[in-house]
Amino acid sequence: MGTKTIRDSSFMAKYSAYSPYRLLRRESGFENPVGASDAMARSLYCGMKPIASWDCEQANALPTGGVFNLEFSPEGSLLVAACEKKSIQIFDPLTHQRIHSVNGAHSDCVNCVKFLDGRMFATCSDDTTIALWDVRNLKKKIRSLLGHSNWVKNIEFSVKDKLLVTSGLDGSIYTWDINSYTEFNLVYQRVFHASGLMRCRLSPDARQMVMCTTGGLLVIIHDLNLSTLAQHLHGFKPNLYRLMQMSQQLIPIAAMYDHLFDLKRTENRVEFVSDFPDGNDAEVVSALQIHPQGWCALSRNISHDDRSEWSCIHDIQAGAHAGAEPADKSTRSRSPPRRPAPRRRARPRARPYRQPRPMAAVPPALPASVAPARPSTDSTRRERDRDEEAEPEAGPSAPRLAPGLSSIQNDVWEASITIKQHRMLQEMYSRGQVGRNFNMQRIMGINTGIAPPGVLRARSLRAAPARLLPRLSATPALPARAPPDDSTLPSTSGQTPRRESSSSCEDEETPHYIRQNRDRLLYYVEETNEGKGFIKELCFSADGRLVCSPFGRGMRLLALNDRCAELSHCVQDFDGPTQMVDVGQSLGIHQDLVVSSKFSPRHHLLVTGCLEGKIVWYEPYSGESCY
Repeated sequence: MGTKTIRDSSFMAKYSAYSPYRLLRRESGFENPVGASDAMARSLYCGMKPIASWDCEQANALPTGGVFNLEFSPEGSLLVAACEKKSIQIFDPLTHQRIHSVNGAHSDCVNCVKFLDGRMFATCSDDTTIALWDVRNLKKKIRSLLGHSNWVKNIEFSVKDKLLVTSGLDGSIYTWDINSYTEFNLVYQRVFHASGLMRCRLSPDARQMVMCTTGGLLVIIHDLNLSTLAQHLHGFKPNLYRLMQMSQQLIPIAAMYDHLFDLKRTENRVEFVSDFPDGNDAEVVSALQIHPQGWCALSRNISHDDRSEWSCIHDIQAGAHAGAEPADKSTRSRSPPRRPAPRRRARPRARPYRQPRPMAAVPPALPASVAPARPSTDSTRRERDRDEEAEPEAGPSAPRLAPGLSSIQNDVWEASITIKQHRMLQEMYSRGQVGRNFNMQRIMGINTGIAPPGVLRARSLRAAPARLLPRLSATPALPARAPPDDSTLPSTSGQTPRRESSSSCEDEETPHYIRQNRDRLLYYVEETNEGKGFIKELCFSADGRLVCSPFGRGMRLLALNDRCAELSHCVQDFDGPTQMVDVGQSLGIHQDLVVSSKFSPRHHLLVTGCLEGKIVWYEPYSGESCY
């Protein structure tokens, strides 16, 4: 059956969930034609209406505060709500009745709930702890997990490794072996740290990890191996590498980790996603969800100065098509640990490339007006950096400490100073205090060792063949505080290469290639900007066809096209980033801002929660026709 026939409204009505014709064909043993599943899904989702609600006032219960997270058990038989006022509420999702309440589950607001199996679930809180619970005995928690130093916002469970994965606003990601009880706590490990981390999600098969940051960046780790992740990514700073990409200026301490992006890596390969629709600078990516089949990532971001909010879907699948293999491998650095980034073939773009806002991906220095959107403080960041420096790398490849450690760490400090100067300069531009010919970048390049683009270009012209010029940048001059050439200096980012005096001149002229990120954006939609400062948790439906997005005091259902087709069926029609289609709304149902939503894994059932503590159930309603 052709595409034109499938799109026909009569076909959609004939094979809807409420059509007797579809039931008759099924009873007669006829197979459904192509597109019949889309018609049935569309009729069910477009007909979803609010059918029941619960709040603490009607139940004569203690106030719960905002409902920050909703989670179903794997069988869909239980619904758990994480509430602002330190409690968790447990419901029967089919009868809409509360069956248990745990007041004082934490000493601060509860942020997230995650089921590990049919009977055990975990909760995390702003009190920096994670709690394990058994639904058969909720009078006392099984165990409290201590390790984070700031608000814990997210919990994931790796079914492959049987590890609990938690992340918080301290920027750290921890793994917990829930089967290894010790006298004091579970066996746990900090596997990664990133400044400005907001959310960390695992794909359903735990083969990928996706992180989002306050700098408008998605970080994907392909072929995830949690047991070696801490060793492979020790000292890697995504924001610093992103700064190198945006400025096109080589930062040695960031370029040392270029091997993490190599397509030939079989474990823990890193990829950045930074493309967003025009008009969306994605200042803070606050919410993140993974497709039920692991095909894509759904995120919600806030643009600069909270001017707008957007929901975006990015492709996260790994494969041979995931990127171009660098073409030129002939140029190598003389220092083995420092691996130059090979040049990548230029990829034709379906639309003009939108250069990101210069400082959107780097959060070390914040203007006062943006400070509330970034939860981590300077003091917390300094403590976190000290923890990183004090923590030795596991395994035989751990670097030896040497007196010159501070000299290498200056690269990070000087990059931060450069970022601050760029922010100051942007503000001066906007106020008209300086002209466009004011070259602070060249002045700061002298002090930081990060050469301005003009210097790099001139040096590249002398050092490289003509065919390598488009992506070329040269190694910048070392700061004045550089150690002697024959010293080997370790750093928190890994082993620092030894510089030999005989090759120092050649090393300065060694060409390097800065990797560029692939366009991964598939779908997008602009959201209402109501409720600035609150995180709104979106969700996929169980079949991945629909997205439920909190929309002011209600919600709206978004599909990839007007047929509510699956993502795999939309690929043939895909010709670039496309706006999602609004297929249903329920506005004004809540009395306050909706901040959480969740689809049932087993039934066509949707639940939303708001800041007032009200929970609303939605189910397909056949009382009125959808066509």
